[in-house]
Amino acid sequence: MSLALLRERGVSLADMVSLGPSIVLPREQPFEFNLPCWRPQIEIDDRIPAFTHRLLRDFNHQWRHILRSPYNSTTLRTLARAAIRISTLDFEVRANTRGYGSRISHVWITHLPPWEPFQTDIVRMGSVHVILSQTIQNGLLMAQRHLSEQTVGSAVNWKSIIHNEGRPDYIILSVRDIMLCQINGPNSLRHTAPEPLFNGNYGIEPPSKLALDYLVWAIASARITIPTPIQSLPVEIQDIILTYGSLGTVVAARLGCLLNIGSPFLWQDGSLTVALENNHVTRPSGSSVESLIWFDEHKSGLVYLARWE
Repeated sequence: MSLALLRERGVSLADMVSLGPSIVLPREQPFEFNLPCWRPQIEIDDRIPAFTHRLLRDFNHQWRHILRSPYNSTTLRTLARAAIRISTLDFEVRANTRGYGSRISHVWITHLPPWEPFQTDIVRMGSVHVILSQTIQNGLLMAQRHLSEQTVGSAVNWKSIIHNEGRPDYIILSVRDIMLCQINGPNSLRHTAPEPLFNGNYGIEPPSKLALDYLVWAIASARITIPTPIQSLPVEIQDIILTYGSLGTVVAARLGCLLNIGSPFLWQDGSLTVALENNHVTRPSGSSVESLIWFDEHKSGLVYLARWE
């Protein structure tokens, strides 16, 4: 389309020429790593993946216009922080009961993630270090260098460092892929094979279930859990308490994960399905509450509403 045409008149979709489907960025080239790879035994409370896996997949969908393209280190830190905050339930669910005046998108192609990024490429979260790198291979080198720096000039009891419970010591996160590493000897790491995480092409190559399991399991030490006497009650009573104590099913699901109570969230509100909303909608009077995920004072782009499917 020429600039001359734009100057002469308004244009419509009929004036445009399709350039084909979106271009899928090639996956990072495989690199030589030690075989066999580490295969940790992952045990996660069913409530956590039932809730967070959907949020993470929807995040991949909502921000696909960025995740499909190359991005700089600041954007990498911003996207990685969102993934970690979702995995640790470090967000707020706000309820909207009013609706909107216009049907604009919650996340548009001109939008950039507004929340604060991580400030460094190596972040301690609970008992694990998160390594941020554009490539998994470079992230592994960063983890090995970090491990060496921690032990230089000091007498180290490696038996006290090596984890007997099988937990990872490092999460290597390129956003497009994830790898877990564990100390298994003097200046030595064993690691999993890389697993695909976010690339913005939900229908072509969505985040693998194993990648999501790795993320929410490895970061568990940074996730707050709140003990409560309600945990001793039958799960049916716990579900009732969550229903009457929360404004909306998404709020109840997050609270259930934090308190370790209730049934895994099935993304249902009675006979309605709780689904991701792409656009602002005019909510009819008496309809279910709309749930918005916020990172501090910034919208995440994730908005949910119960509706008929």
